Amino acid sequence: MTSSSLPQKRSKRAVWALLLLAACQSAPDRSIPDPLPETLEWALPQVDSSAFLGLEVRENDSGSLESLSFDPGVRVHSVIERSPAMAAGISVDDILLSFDGTELAAPRDLSSLLEGAAGGDRVRLNLLRGDTAFDVDVTLSGGSADADGAAVEEAFVLDPARTRGAWGTNDGAVLVARAEDGPLRKLPLGTRVTALDGERIVSGRGLVRRLLSRDPGTEVELGVIAPGSGKSSTIKVDLLDEGRRLTRFSLPVLATYEGAADRTRESFVLLDFYLISLFRYTREGSEKNWRFLRFFHWSSGVGELDE
Repeated sequence: MTSSSLPQKRSKRAVWALLLLAACQSAPDRSIPDPLPETLEWALPQVDSSAFLGLEVRENDSGSLESLSFDPGVRVHSVIERSPAMAAGISVDDILLSFDGTELAAPRDLSSLLEGAAGGDRVRLNLLRGDTAFDVDVTLSGGSADADGAAVEEAFVLDPARTRGAWGTNDGAVLVARAEDGPLRKLPLGTRVTALDGERIVSGRGLVRRLLSRDPGTEVELGVIAPGSGKSSTIKVDLLDEGRRLTRFSLPVLATYEGAADRTRESFVLLDFYLISLFRYTREGSEKNWRFLRFFHWSSGVGELDE
């Protein structure tokens, strides 16, 4: 063996090592801890709404999985007969843009505003039908058209992309859980966010929808009220920015790596001969699976069904 062949072999080994490291790329855990039960009890009190509008609304999205996008407002899905909404002439597929001057970004925004209203209140709704925007004044009624039905209330919504926090609704967005190394690590649980860059916030889901429209790493100004305090203040927060990450790497037959951009799943296959592979690793959420050839297979974690 000549002395010149040694550096060549070492360089080849280094290249292979780098390629395998790229295919086996790992990512830090980006999970958000579950809210403490006692936090939910005092931060998210039960509210009995006495105001009734008579609308069922849904997200105002594009309706296409290939190019999913969200537009301002909420889309009317159904109108209850003999309700204030029907009396006002509101129709299915109308876009409800604002409720008494407060812009809507998610269905939870509307239900939160109704919780703070009362039967007999007169409110102004701004709607979009086709290419025409119009205002309509509606007098809310008391009670509900389906008082005996079981109501399903949203407890909180997760935001792993911008704040790494969990947000509930109580006269604004309430922080009920947060990652210790996330952008909100200095905010105490129970903090209420009432404004985002000067725009009023009325629900947790509405806040998350608005945050997702901001670019990662953007500095935002939050209007907050500390738990146990009635004083409002403003703070500035830099939204999470994880940068770009590898989602697919492949060397035919030798190795293949695939990972979801949101880190919910990943897989790595070594020596893939289509019918059989030497080693295969997959992860779906917290469930991990390892397989060696066809004969050795083991798993860890808990399998979950995500919505």
